[in-house]
Amino acid sequence: MTEKEIKGLMEKYLNGTITKKEESLLELFDIDLLSKNHGKIAHGPAHKKRVAQKLAQRTNRQERPIYKWAKVAASIAVLIGVAYTVHVNTRVEEKIEPIVELTKTTKWGQKLNITLADGTRIRLNSGSTITYPDRFEGTVREVVLEGEAFFDVAKNPNKPFVIKSGEVLTTVLGTSFNINTYADSEQIAVTVATGKVKVASQENEIHLGPNEQGVFDKKTKTISKKVTDITTFLNWKDGIIHFEDTRLANVAESLERWYGVTFVFENGNVGDCHVTATYSNELLSAVLESIAYAKKGLHYEFLENNTILIKGRCTD
Repeated sequence: MTEKEIKGLMEKYLNGTITKKEESLLELFDIDLLSKNHGKIAHGPAHKKRVAQKLAQRTNRQERPIYKWAKVAASIAVLIGVAYTVHVNTRVEEKIEPIVELTKTTKWGQKLNITLADGTRIRLNSGSTITYPDRFEGTVREVVLEGEAFFDVAKNPNKPFVIKSGEVLTTVLGTSFNINTYADSEQIAVTVATGKVKVASQENEIHLGPNEQGVFDKKTKTISKKVTDITTFLNWKDGIIHFEDTRLANVAESLERWYGVTFVFENGNVGDCHVTATYSNELLSAVLESIAYAKKGLHYEFLENNTILIKGRCTD
């Protein structure tokens, strides 16, 4: 029966002009409506069973007075409307996926570009780990960093971006900066390229602007601030490694992270040799040749398991 036909029968019933045949059709519609929708109006197994029992009782009843139809039909309409609303809301709730925490890790010698759900771009340096949600909800965008990364944070004045690095929290609204928080380092350094950044520990906090660096000392738990050349700290993300009068021992540490190798010194004093050089996306062999050429007394030898032996004497 169509909606128009049902309305027509209801009008006849209210006017007292309905025939016995039409009255039977109206009551049959009553039963048919329940039969088709009792599964939908059930809120659970127990409720569904009760509805089915009532339906069976009504279907088997020999006398079905038409004056009860209006009340039954109204009840059905209410039940179906409520059930549909509950059903839709339940389906919506079921579609809400839980937030998933993602973790990305780079080995020594590897680097990785990451774009977060809010559009924030991250360049993850070698030997680093970052943990972040697959989407940001609530009033704060928060990630956890171990190692080093450059952040270009998408602007959102209503939802600050927070990086947890050990005991330090770095908070921004939209800016670009570098964080160095390797576990084997005695410091955590935050260097700002653009915008403003707040660096805080449990003891104190500082605010940094472009070309400023905040350094947290893990031993003293203090934070210092200084003006610096930002390019020195951002070269790595562009494939550039720079040494400025740097001890060879420290050069070796940087090359280990950069290329995923291990250096061994035949003579411990060689580590005090100083190196000044810049390399742009060079092969390790080319870097070693350059150092050996500049320091005539130094030699290197590739061993097993990505180990490199530095031998000879430094002739500064």
